[in-house]
Amino acid sequence: MRSIPLALSALILACSSNQGAPAQDAAAPDVVTNDAAPPNDASDASAAALTSVIALDGSAYELAEGLAVRDGKAYVGLAPTGTILQIDSSGKRTDYGHVPAGGSDGYTLGLVFDAQGDLFVLETLNVPDAGAPVPGVYELPPGGGTSMAPFATDANFGFPNGGAFDAHGNLLVADSATGRVLSVTPAGVVSTWKADDTLAGSTACNAPLPFPIGANGIVLTPSAAYVTNTSKGSIVKIDVDGNGDAGAATTIVADCQYAGFDGIALDSDGTLLAAINGSPGKLARVTTSGAVTVLASSAPLDGPASVAFVDGWNGGRYALVTNSAFFDTSSPKPGLLAYGPLP
Repeated sequence: MRSIPLALSALILACSSNQGAPAQDAAAPDVVTNDAAPPNDASDASAAALTSVIALDGSAYELAEGLAVRDGKAYVGLAPTGTILQIDSSGKRTDYGHVPAGGSDGYTLGLVFDAQGDLFVLETLNVPDAGAPVPGVYELPPGGGTSMAPFATDANFGFPNGGAFDAHGNLLVADSATGRVLSVTPAGVVSTWKADDTLAGSTACNAPLPFPIGANGIVLTPSAAYVTNTSKGSIVKIDVDGNGDAGAATTIVADCQYAGFDGIALDSDGTLLAAINGSPGKLARVTTSGAVTVLASSAPLDGPASVAFVDGWNGGRYALVTNSAFFDTSSPKPGLLAYGPLP
């Protein structure tokens, strides 16, 4: 299958052509408070298990990456094709929306719903010389549709990846190439919310990544943002004040065995559920003090990318996980998984 290596080569070009990316670190982060437990394959306290919801077609470039949940349904972005699927708990799929199909030149990544039901879609431009798609944030109305022009774009968007809305209605976007978190106002104005060395990519872990992917997944609490750094195997806590402004950044986990940290979701107990991309990759639970427990590390995982919690899924509460299959060049198995039931 050609889609995987083609996609990776495009990302390598993106890194080498990106003039806005920070210099690569030569060492691990300076500030580390890591009391992480060693990984294990013990099941979650609820005896949850991973099951396949739907298998997608890798030969048709159906590489599932972005994920959002609304009203008991999953919304899955197919990175090369710009298609967003609506998927229910039975595995039924429906086309929900479309943004520019970038192929190897640009990926459809993070998906975030606002309170009104608009879906915001993050799009990259992997090869600057290609000229399209325009990187940034695309907006689909409630019920879905097509958007070929960005709601917000900016020169600082190098590789917009994960996103989350803050309490003031601003969309915070983690950019993996420029190593920063950007803020997009409800009017589409873009500014830098936080730039810090802890968010920048690095080659220190020698991770098998197409380029040193920095800031990636992001979730928010009233007092902090938690951001994964894929290339460093780290999670960074950024303090948030009452005005929604960023404060100090502290690394709570930094370990090369977790290189591949991708999407994260905040559980009701205050812990984080994290996808660790790779072949096959891992699913892990992380406390906000940095203790890591690996919940799954084998099939049906295949490049887990994004995680989201959903209530009422087959009568229970589950975590959904997208399989991107980006790192599986022999027999890719992209799709949507369910992990549960959960308390």
